Amino acid sequence: MKIFNLFINKKKIDNNSIRSNFTNKELKNYDKHVDFYYTNLINSIILFTYDTSKLDLMAPILFDPLTELYEELDYAFIPILFETVFYNNLIDESFRNDLLQFKEKVDKIPNEIWDWEYIDTHDEWKKLKIEADILLNKIEISSRIFNTKYHSTINQ
Repeated sequence: MKIFNLFINKKKIDNNSIRSNFTNKELKNYDKHVDFYYTNLINSIILFTYDTSKLDLMAPILFDPLTELYEELDYAFIPILFETVFYNNLIDESFRNDLLQFKEKVDKIPNEIWDWEYIDTHDEWKKLKIEADILLNKIEISSRIFNTKYHSTINQ
C-alpha cells in the first residue's frame, strides 16, 4: 500500500521508477499481459458511466456489479499494472493525471453512498458518471460497452 500512496501523492511519477522494482522477467510478463490491464482500466471507467439498470445487466458477467464497480477500478490502478499501460503506449502519457484524479474522486466517495439506491440519484454519483464519460472521450474511447474479452459469463 505504501507504493500506491507514493504513486497517487506524487502524481507525475516516471513509470521507470515503478518498473525498476521488478526483474526483467517480471516486466516481460507484465508487458505480455498489457492488453488485459488496458482492458480492465477502460472497463472500470466504463462501469462508472452506467446507471443501476445497466449495472444490473452486468450481473451475469460481474459477480456483484456494485462491488466490482470499485474493485475493477482499484485493480486497474495497481501501480505496476497502470504503469505498464503507459509504458507500452496504450494510453498517452498526457492522460495519466486525468486518470489519477478520477481514481482519487472515486476513493473520496463516502461509504454511506456506496449503495444501489444512490447511484442514480446522488449528486456525487451523477458528477462521477459525467466525469467518467468525459475522461473516456478524452482518451478517445467512444464505446461504452463493457469489453467481456477477459470475463466469463455466469450461467444462471
